[in-house]
This record gives sequence, structure tokens and C-alpha cells, in this order.
Amino acid sequence: MGIVKQSMLQDLRYALRIIRQQPWFSTAIIGTLALGIGVNTTIFTLVNAVLFKPLSFPGGERIVMVSGTIPAQGREGVNVSYPDLRDYRAAATSFERLEAFSGFAANVSENGNPPERYRAARITSGLFEMLHMQPPVGRGLTAADEKPGAEQVAIISDGIWKDRYGRRPEVIGRTIRINEKPAVIIGVTPEGFKFPSNEEIWTNLAPDEQWEKRDNQGLMMTGMLKPGRTRPAAQAELAVVAQRLEQQFPDSHKGHGIAVQTFHEAMNGGPIKLMFTLLMGAVGLVLLIACANVANMLLGRALTRRREISIRVAMGASRARILRQLLVESVLLALIGGLIGLALSQFGVEAFSKAVENVGKPGWIRFEMDYVVFAYFGSVSVFAGILFGLMPAIQATRVDLNEALKEGAKSSGGRRTGLFSSALVVFQFTLAVILLSAAGLMIRSFLAAQEEFAGLRTEQVLHARVNLPTRRYTTPDARRQFFDTLMPRMASLPGAQSVALVSVPPGAGSSTERFEISGQSIPEHERRPVASVISASPGYFGLLGVSLTQGRDFKEDDGLPGKESIIISQEFARKYFPGADPIGRQVRFFDQARKPRAWLTIVALSPDIRQNNPGGRQQGAVVFTPYRWDGHGSMGMLIRTAGNATSLAGALRQEVQRIDGELPLSDVETLDANMARNRWHLRVFGTLFLIFALIALGMAAVGIYAVIAHATGQRTREIGVRLALGARGGTIVRMVLNRGLIQIAIGMAIGMGAALYICRLMESVLLKVSPSDPVTFGIVGFTLFSAGLAACLVPARRAARLDPLVALRHE
Repeated sequence: MGIVKQSMLQDLRYALRIIRQQPWFSTAIIGTLALGIGVNTTIFTLVNAVLFKPLSFPGGERIVMVSGTIPAQGREGVNVSYPDLRDYRAAATSFERLEAFSGFAANVSENGNPPERYRAARITSGLFEMLHMQPPVGRGLTAADEKPGAEQVAIISDGIWKDRYGRRPEVIGRTIRINEKPAVIIGVTPEGFKFPSNEEIWTNLAPDEQWEKRDNQGLMMTGMLKPGRTRPAAQAELAVVAQRLEQQFPDSHKGHGIAVQTFHEAMNGGPIKLMFTLLMGAVGLVLLIACANVANMLLGRALTRRREISIRVAMGASRARILRQLLVESVLLALIGGLIGLALSQFGVEAFSKAVENVGKPGWIRFEMDYVVFAYFGSVSVFAGILFGLMPAIQATRVDLNEALKEGAKSSGGRRTGLFSSALVVFQFTLAVILLSAAGLMIRSFLAAQEEFAGLRTEQVLHARVNLPTRRYTTPDARRQFFDTLMPRMASLPGAQSVALVSVPPGAGSSTERFEISGQSIPEHERRPVASVISASPGYFGLLGVSLTQGRDFKEDDGLPGKESIIISQEFARKYFPGADPIGRQVRFFDQARKPRAWLTIVALSPDIRQNNPGGRQQGAVVFTPYRWDGHGSMGMLIRTAGNATSLAGALRQEVQRIDGELPLSDVETLDANMARNRWHLRVFGTLFLIFALIALGMAAVGIYAVIAHATGQRTREIGVRLALGARGGTIVRMVLNRGLIQIAIGMAIGMGAALYICRLMESVLLKVSPSDPVTFGIVGFTLFSAGLAACLVPARRAARLDPLVALRHE
């Protein structure tokens, strides 16, 4: 054992000496590996935080989400009722605790403080105890807080305690109003605590008549498994209860099942999981390209070390001993490059964390390196060192002593080494095509999202939202009266140029309703078409700079009895009135009981404006209804200004509270910021893919340059003979280029085929771009070919300018 240890130390010292003797060569390898390992560590840190890392609570690895399923409809994450929770608790022997929560928006008002709107959750009494969260100020919930008739109490976040109450301890016991119901503040959570997502207020769930209804399925369940219990076992245990509930309550539980998932599976599945998986695949390709590049560099150096290795073999060193020595060098280079990459990845993680800090990231996701990340980093570094070092080491140790020890003898095995080197270049270009194609599709999606809103004048527009409580604004007339009073006050604010109301601004979503067209009656409700419905005031289109393509804007009395009207999008007209004039035609919607409502007359056509999130598909054609028709209780207010739009936020808040002092404003920001928030994923992930693709492109170009330059150097004498016999420079350039262009062509052909297949996985996250988009693939092909051609031209032109006399003396 001691001999082996001493031998390994000798290998390590020798490897360090070799690295110091060739500083520029070593620096090139280390820099390449730092990029490859650095981006891998960065993305794995993000993936680990989003998909794998246990919640940061004691026993967090045992916390699971329990939710209903409807397999026949392909639905997961179905909520349950409070009586269901009680039944599941009674049978949940695999759980230490089984708790529940229900999210809601909380309007907080009180004397002496302006009203504010916060994200909140009603929770069962044992939830915080399950998380081992003891409020540092005040107390937590007790079993008494979950009994019927218990008074409403509230626990507030440290952020609210700091910003709203100045960290005054006397806030404990203070009575506030949450959605107009009194609640006593009993505690404050630790700094940074947010659960299950970004909640800042938690109230007790005291079951009442509504909560006791089986069809009031508004709860999400979460629990902590007992040590040693597995999720499949817990799910099988609860499935028995689900089957019993389905038999006992067929009206509300027909086809319902149960699922026990990790917190990450339940909260970060679907597109989020797909996007981070694609990122992990992308950086894996970057690392493979880096390894191929370094392997090519080591192959070139192996030829220069054949005499050294031959002498060691002649002195009795075994091939295995020399292989180990060379692999120690490779792994050492990888570890040094990895350590630099680890430092770089810290900046990458911080940059990503900053880019997504205001996009609704759950509070329990923390982009931090932990032991899992460090273990991954170490494994990747060692794996990379072996991956790029093994084949060059094998090639270097295939020596013919009789030939290698001859003074000035040419290296043997050059043909075999050249073929392997060429294969590595083809491999690099194949991977680069895949990465560039994925990046191109993401960037095209982002540009398409920008283009969809390019015609809107969103600059210098203030956006704010007000939500009218249904307890006081019970009728459509009451809600209309509030906004009728508010609109002229908005218009009178200093600097206001135009004002409008809209239920949901562009790109932020829409409600969907089934409808029918006059003369096209469809009796079956499920067969009726669906439209995205937006409620807007007169002047909405003008404020956005949108010109109606046909007809007129809403008037002040549109939406009142006898003045029922709508504006439809061009997509709606193309789909339901092909080749006909839709102006004057009628459409009607249906209420919750599926009874028809009043007929609405089409008065105008608007350009197509995307209403749903740019990362998703448009849900049907768009219909705009006058805000006075439906009496929406939640409306966005838009004010176009001559200067800084956000400077009007305070004045707008005052006007709202002069009408109703209990109403807070939410989502107060410029319309630009509101729309950018809905496109953040395209911008952030598109940028990441672009960075990775540019790294891959640069590495591929450098790789083929190195191979062609080395191959050209090997043929210096031959080139000198050709020049001496009268060959022109152009002939020499073509001769050198041929080899490089063949490698590029083969790599691109294989890469295009692979990219067409792999990019199909991205279809669900692309916007208005096909996974086989010919424009994207055309640009990728041209870019890669140009970069490869440029890399090949440098050694080709250098060869063409050789002095024949110097070349003929070259050894």
C-alpha cells in the first residue's frame, strides 16, 4: 500500500512539472475545461434547487405533497375537501402528520395604516409544527385554532412586520381586517420564511358549514412521512380511502384517485421540469465538446512525447504504469480547470438568481451550492479528465521501440491518430449543430413574443389592479358604479393623457367561455366553441395605440341593457366568419348554469393581440366585452402619462381610497414591466441557450483549427515539394481546406439529423416556431459552416505562403 501511495505521489509531482513546463498549452486546456465544467456546475446547481434538493426544514426529505387525481381526464394536483382531509388523516399511518393549505389573496386593512394586498394561505393547525417552524415573535397555531367557530387569527411574515409595522413587538395581539373580516395577529415568522410558495400571511382554517361540504374541494394536502416509510406505500394506503370516497360520494368524487409526490414533482413539474432538463442536456453537450477539444490537443502533444515514452518503456516501465501517469496528468488538469469553473459558476448562479428574483419563484427554492453540488462537481471533473485523457494516453503508449528510438524517426501511428482526431472534430460539430439549433429556436421564440406586442404603445403607461370584495360589492351595478366613479378621477390626475380599464392586460391571461353564434345553435354545451374573453373600457385600444381594423370603439353606454356589444379579434372573424362581414352579427355566452345570456352585437374587429402567457398557446379567438356589461370586480387600471408613469402611483392610490378606504392596489408597475414579467422565461432561458451555443461554436472552431493546423504542419515537407514543382497558392489552399470541409460537412449532416429529432422535445416551450423551423436551421448551418471555414482558412493560407526552401529543410 505504501509503495502504491509513493508511486501515486511521484505521478502527481511529475504531472505538476509537466504542466509547469508547458504553461501556454496547459492554460489552453485548463481554460477550455473551466468553461465546460463551470457551466455544468452552474446549471446543476439550478436543477438541484428546482427538482431535487429537499426542503430546508428538519426532515425536509420526507415532506411530500398529497393530491387528488382524475386519471380519465389526465388531471393531477386536484384539490380535496376538508372532510376528505379528515378521512385521509384517519387512515394515514405512514405519515407523522398530514396537513393542508388553501391559498388566497388577502386585502389587509386597519386604522392608521393604508390597505395592502398580500399573498396568503389558510392552513391547518399542525402545518407549521410539521415544518418545525416556531415563530420567533408571538406564537404559532394550536389545535384550538382549527376547531369550528374559532376566531380568525393571523401569522405575518418578517417582511410585513418590518415594512408595515417597523418591527414593533406590540403588533402581537393587534386586530386587523383580512378581506374585511377581523383577525388577530398572533405571531411573526422567521426572516425569509415563505411556504408553500410566496405567502406572507397565514390564517387558521376553522371549518364552518362551507368547509364541511364534500364538493368544496379547495385544499392542497402536504405531509411528512414517518422515517423508513416510502411514497408508494403511503400512496397505496391512501388509495383505499380514495376508492371508498368514490363509492360513497359519486357526484363529487367520480373517477378520483390519489397521488403522493415529492414537493418538487408536485410544484415544479411540466414545462419547468422540461426546461431545466433541456438546460442540463445543453451543458452536457458543452462539456462533451470541451472534452473532445482537449482530447485533440492531447493527441497532438502525444506525438511529440513518443520519444520520451519510448525511453521510459525501454527502461522497464509497463504500459499500464505509463497510462496511469498520463491519466493522472489529465485528471489533474481537469481538477484545476474545474476549480476555476467552480468559481465562475458561483457568478452564474448569482446572476440567474437575480434574473428570476421578481418572477414568482417560490420562497423555498434557494439557488445555493450544497454537498450534492460539490459531489457532482468532483465527479464531473474526474470523469472529464478520464474521458478526454484515456484515448490520447492509449495512442501515446502504442510505440514501436525500434522506430521511436531512431534519431529523427517519424512518429508511428500517425494515420490512426489522425483518423481519431478527425472523428473528434466531426463529433464536436455534430454537438454544436444541436446546441445552436436549440438556442436558435429559443431566440426565435423570444423574438416572436416581442413581435406579438411590437405594435402596442406600452411605454409610459402605469398599470395597477384593484379587486373589489364581493361581500360589499355584491352586484354588477355596485361594481360598475365604483369604476364609473373612478374613471374620471384617473383622467384628472396631473400628467394623465389617457386612461382605460381592462380585466387582464396583454400577455397576462384571460378568462375562457363557451359561446354560440346566432343562426348556429349547438345544443350540447361541451361542443360549443371557446373564446378568450377580455373586459375593457372605451379608449382601451387607443391607449395602446391599436387601430381597429373595422367598425368603432366602445361607447360609454355600451354594455348597458339594450346596448350589448362586443369587439372580436381578426382570428375570431377568420375562424367563425370566413369570407363574410361579421359586423352586426350576434354572439352569446352562457352562465354557470349553462343558460344563455343576452345576445351581443359585433361592432368592430381588432388586430390580434395575444392575451395568454407568451410561453403557452393562445386559447381560442379573443372577444372584448364592455366593462359595464359584466361588472367585473377585478380590473386593471391603465394611465398613459407624459413623463414617469410610476410617479402617478401614489396619487392613484389616494383616489381609490377616497372612494373606498379599504381597497389596496396591487401589481403597481409600468405596463412594460408587467408584460416583460410574463416573458421572463423566454428571455432568461433563451439567453442561457445562446451563451452555451456560442461557447460550443467557439470550441468547435478552435478544435478544427487545431486539427487542420497540426495536419498541415505534418505535411510541411510535402507542401514544400509541391511549391517547388510550381504549385500555386490557390492549389495549396484547396488541398488543405478539403480535409477540414469534409469533416465539417459530415459533422453538420449528422448534427442536423440529430437536431431535428432532439428539438422536438422543445415543442411545448416554443412560441410560434416549429421545432423543425427551416429559417433557424438555415441560419445555424450557415453560421457553423462560416465559422468552420474561417478556422480552416487560417492554416491553409499560412501553408500557401510557405517558403519552399524552408519547407524542404523541415523535419
